Amino acid sequence: MGFGLRLKWDRLNRYRYLRRADDYRAAFLRTKPILKYIGWLGFQNVGDEALYLAFRDELFPDALLQPYDDFSALSCLSGFSNERLNVLGGGTLINVNPYLLALEKIRARGERYVVWGTGVADLGYWSKHPEHSDRGNSERWLSILRDAQYIGVRGPRSAAWLAENGVPGVNVLGDPALSIQPAAKKTPADTGVLGINLGSHDPVSGGDENVFAAVVALIRHALQRGFKVQYFSLHTIDAEIGRVLQAVVASSGFELLPFSASVTETMRQLAGFDYVVGQRLHATILACAQGVPNLSLSYQPKCLDFLESIKQSQLALPTEELTAMGLIERFEWLVQSRERVGNAIVTECNYFRTLQHENASALLTRHKLSGIQGAMP
Repeated sequence: MGFGLRLKWDRLNRYRYLRRADDYRAAFLRTKPILKYIGWLGFQNVGDEALYLAFRDELFPDALLQPYDDFSALSCLSGFSNERLNVLGGGTLINVNPYLLALEKIRARGERYVVWGTGVADLGYWSKHPEHSDRGNSERWLSILRDAQYIGVRGPRSAAWLAENGVPGVNVLGDPALSIQPAAKKTPADTGVLGINLGSHDPVSGGDENVFAAVVALIRHALQRGFKVQYFSLHTIDAEIGRVLQAVVASSGFELLPFSASVTETMRQLAGFDYVVGQRLHATILACAQGVPNLSLSYQPKCLDFLESIKQSQLALPTEELTAMGLIERFEWLVQSRERVGNAIVTECNYFRTLQHENASALLTRHKLSGIQGAMP
């Protein structure tokens, strides 16, 4: 099998779980406009799955959302529709080469594209990690972005970078995963429950070992204070770290929750926490969507981009400055400030949910993507 066929076969299988019977019907009858979603999918990373589901089920339920590079009968059926828009979706995708190449191909074909809830990869951070050579090409990115029909980004840092580089009029939409529906809150436990998450696909400023040691100290402190500590994962990488953490802590008060790539199950886990200390960006974002007071082990600038969008930069603990004592002290502050912080998070997240729903509706109207009701019998 040639490389091209292997690539198409991989996509056929990778996105199988996203294709629903109703989607085939909508594509055949042409009752919905098509949104081609550009993003990282199919790798059991809960944050990226949450972004896609937020687009599909919450923000654009009246459109037929499909992965941009899907290869399937569904993709072929929807290819006949003229009511199609390409969307660079959630995630930190700007300044990352594979997404640039996709947009350049789209522009060359004369197709429309928008940016919706995306973050800008900080080139200062990535310049310290030259082994990641797929970040950069900012001039080509800026050229592509100037031709976009609309640009809305995750946070103020992303918007500022674009404005400083000659792309004005950018809206801050917040992270689309904020529109994921929270799970029903569980009955409060007799003791407080602290949720912990560690893990990253990217380099961690200050080093993984330093972060791990500080979190071990926090867990032991929380257990001594009478808290129950539960570890949750957003990827198999996180789950492996959790197993190591469990062996180091070696306490019956520490529980390693089973990993599930299900966004619904992750939200249920979050609903059982009184506090969260998380490293992955979407551990923070989904905790906020659930209304759980939390601290972010901010291992790169994208974490601050999100927290500044919801006016909660005080929840950030940059990992290059992290100490065990500093983490424990900040956790104690969070416990004392629980109600105030929780209310502030809920208020800001509700603001972005409303903004995102209004903007999503306006986007379909602005681009005349209303579907073709009854186009085929």
